Amino acid sequence: MSDKSHLKSTMMSLKSEELRFAESVYVQYLAGAAGRGDEPSEVDASSHAHNSGVLARSFECPIHTYEEALATLQNIDFGPKEVVREGATVRLDGRWFVVGVATSAFECAGRTYMGISTGAPIYQAISGAATGDRVEFRGRELHVEEVS
Repeated sequence: MSDKSHLKSTMMSLKSEELRFAESVYVQYLAGAAGRGDEPSEVDASSHAHNSGVLARSFECPIHTYEEALATLQNIDFGPKEVVREGATVRLDGRWFVVGVATSAFECAGRTYMGISTGAPIYQAISGAATGDRVEFRGRELHVEEVS
């Protein structure tokens, strides 16, 4: 696959959808956490406020993660590659991976891919490998069948 623009577009769409979902959940939480204003005051209101703040921050974390993933994807060169590096597609023992950001399995142009980040342990094992190389990962030998 020499032109991977469709692959990049698919990954951007997936991460954008995850971001939209995380934002909508966060908005729903904030709307519920704000209360109606006519509820009776509780003695432990400050405790509830603190816990709500902690929970709100936990909703923000995925939002920032998806925003960072989108920014990373936007800046990756998905041009042809001869060795495994950011922007490469790699077929390892029959499975396709895209180096850039972590994703769950997704379909694109009739193939199933999974995104991996350059921080992933599998990436450390395959970084710099070329088509035909064999690499070891967690005690197993993997065959790099194709890099593009």
